[in-house]
Amino acid sequence: MTMRVVIAGSSGLIGSALRRSYELDGHTVTRLVRRETQSPHEIRWNPGSERLSSAALDGADVVVNLAGASIGQRWTANHRRAILLSRTTTARTLAEAIAGTTRPPRVFLSASGIRFYGVDRGDELLTESSAGAQDGFMPKVAHAWEAATRESTVPVCHLRLGLVLSQHGGLLARMLPIFRAGLGISPGSGHPFWSFLSLTDAVRAIRFLATHPQAQGPYNLTAPNPVRSRECVDALSAAVGARTTLPIPVPVLRLVMGEVAAEAIGSLRVVPNRLAEAGFTHRHPDIASSVRDALT
Repeated sequence: MTMRVVIAGSSGLIGSALRRSYELDGHTVTRLVRRETQSPHEIRWNPGSERLSSAALDGADVVVNLAGASIGQRWTANHRRAILLSRTTTARTLAEAIAGTTRPPRVFLSASGIRFYGVDRGDELLTESSAGAQDGFMPKVAHAWEAATRESTVPVCHLRLGLVLSQHGGLLARMLPIFRAGLGISPGSGHPFWSFLSLTDAVRAIRFLATHPQAQGPYNLTAPNPVRSRECVDALSAAVGARTTLPIPVPVLRLVMGEVAAEAIGSLRVVPNRLAEAGFTHRHPDIASSVRDALT
């Protein structure tokens, strides 16, 4: 059965891959865009300054929200505000529009992040039933992001995304040129856990939840086998043939990245219990296969 899927954030790393996946399978994708529309399958919106007409979502089978300002730059006061508002206003605008539909979607899938659990939880194993924490900027953002969907009148899935691995965007894409030049870099001590996911599995998990009849609530979108950051660096070095690994001390990271550094490398050992319980099987459950997928 073909579906109509509405995606906000369809030009980002995950959104563009998700759109392509749906379109290749013959589904109709409607993109919410901030620029002038360029096709009949685009709807212009301006979340935060004006309401989205419920007609834009009426009759859709699924609404997916992946919109949000990039966190991959220095966190000035203005950019911190943009990070927060770009997430909460889009989620709230979509939830309110869904509430006004006469033919509502079956489910609303809205992005969140594993920083919902805090900045650093050491070696503690974290599942969807673990308590959240708000001990940093991104944890506060994640909590506000999820709360912004409360006006939705259909089930909401909060997609608590881990580190999505792809050569086309995100942290790995920024590290890859250095590794390909033969020099691996290891941020911090290498001891913190990194909870990752291949881009392929991120798309597959979102599509799985979009059609799962009982999907609702938080889902950790991570691989089932989180690794310490040094293992991630070693896997990338092996894949591209980097010969030397250079440790980057935390004070140097703070100098280059600003306060984002501490939150970017804090240890979160997150596992996708609810995805597994629902019957989802990862195609890339370990770091080696996820890195290989990222490089193809």
